[in-house]
Amino acid sequence: MTYLNDLIAQNVVESLPVGLLIVDHTGAFATVNPAAATILGYTREQLLGRGWGDLFFDNEANTRFNQVVLDVIQNELVGLCRVVPYATPAGALLELSITSSYLSGDTNTAGVVVIVHDVTELSRMQRRETEILKEINRIQEEKIHGLSKLAASVAHQIRNPTFAIGGFATRLSRQITALGIVSDYPAIILDEAKRLENIVRTVGRFAALGSLRLEQTTLAAVAAEARGQAESRATALGRAIVWTTDLPDATLVADGKLLAVALVELFRNSLEFSRTDAVAIRLTAVVAGPRLELVIVDDGPGVPPADAPHIFDPFYSSRSDGCGMGLALAQEICIEHNGQLTLDRDYSPGARFTLSLPRFPSHLMSRLDETAAPRTGPGATADR
Repeated sequence: MTYLNDLIAQNVVESLPVGLLIVDHTGAFATVNPAAATILGYTREQLLGRGWGDLFFDNEANTRFNQVVLDVIQNELVGLCRVVPYATPAGALLELSITSSYLSGDTNTAGVVVIVHDVTELSRMQRRETEILKEINRIQEEKIHGLSKLAASVAHQIRNPTFAIGGFATRLSRQITALGIVSDYPAIILDEAKRLENIVRTVGRFAALGSLRLEQTTLAAVAAEARGQAESRATALGRAIVWTTDLPDATLVADGKLLAVALVELFRNSLEFSRTDAVAIRLTAVVAGPRLELVIVDDGPGVPPADAPHIFDPFYSSRSDGCGMGLALAQEICIEHNGQLTLDRDYSPGARFTLSLPRFPSHLMSRLDETAAPRTGPGATADR
């Protein structure tokens, strides 16, 4: 029976798709399976009975590879995992995933077991994916920067004439009233000037979006910031918000201020389209693997089917006094975080938005320590 068990164990070791090495107390290879020999670039005969140091220590390119085993032996570690570079005898440079453990026992049985997995191609693909994501993010930044410059220029060009129109319309109204002339025209001019002023302010907010300032934050902190701003807006409108929240204890790397702005735009959208003085808003979230899914639901009239395809378009609004930039701004903030904002078109009654974003976006992590210029948070009305 012992012979059968040994035979089964040997067959398992021989057929493993990953490399298995056992180094005895003298530092020599006692067990080497075929996969390990292939990965390391030797034959099994060249490895068995040879010392680890004799084979690998002379090559400085394998310093980190050797350090794994040295750390395990010196500290008697179990389950030490690292990804390290390895240079084969033929000169090829690989990336190996090494899992190593100290085998305790007396001086005749102590040793080290090493599991080796060639992750060169996987690492290359991951780096390529990261590079692609960085390039996509760079293109998005350039696009947003260009749009922001255009928006800022347009806002600057319109601001002064708009203020002048409004001011002269007010003076004209006073003068014709003093002359006893009855006319609605000055009031109409003034109302349209105010509408233009609102558009200028909103476009200015979009232009001032700026670059992300990444930091580790919590979902609770972002939600609290957004709720505070939404409460202030509700008070200004003479309304109240009835909150229902169910948020997990989640951390994320993001621009917390901007994410709060995105939520505020959704909350304001609910406020300004509500037909009641008490607006019910439900905010829930779940952690779905590496992503965070936030759902915002209100009890308002919902989004008409004809408007649904256009609600994230800049300057699209179903309100006569709206400028249609709130949801566009929220969408842009989500895109900046490599996320997305979607409307559930089938939800009724009310509106249901889902904000999905990665908790730790790999293509943005390198920007954590970058210094960004101070930015004031955008704040204006949202429109469908």
